[in-house]
Amino acid sequence: MKIINLPKFSKELINLPFRIEDQKVYVKYYEEGVQAGFPSPAEDFKEVPLSLDEKYLQNPEATYLIKVVGNSMFPTLQIGDILIVKSDKPLIDDSIAIVSVNHTDFTVKRFDKNSKTLIADNEEFQNMPIQEDDTLICLGIVKHLIRDL
Repeated sequence: MKIINLPKFSKELINLPFRIEDQKVYVKYYEEGVQAGFPSPAEDFKEVPLSLDEKYLQNPEATYLIKVVGNSMFPTLQIGDILIVKSDKPLIDDSIAIVSVNHTDFTVKRFDKNSKTLIADNEEFQNMPIQEDDTLICLGIVKHLIRDL
């Protein structure tokens, strides 16, 4: 009998569990946005209710949160960023994903399908080439991030 233990998260990531309860919370959302250049005094702010869980946590059974604690994806991802990861999305070219190669610890990297490489956005870290006989496990695709300013 062969028993395969799933890899654990690397030192770059911390899993953040969340709980679902019945009540939804809505925040004020200004759909028109705010100018980062010169604002127009004629623009009105139209307020629309927005449920953050409806927007970012759809399909909660396939969604998890994870905190970045390493620098390999800097400046795209920074220490302290909370990633919203979807396990029901396919791994496609240029996705940022939570992955393991050959049962090593899970890490977060950008997937380059053409060169079969996991890319570290930080040039101080090595990229990870993927060989034909390697086993790539993808726990999910990073779809959103939460960053404190």
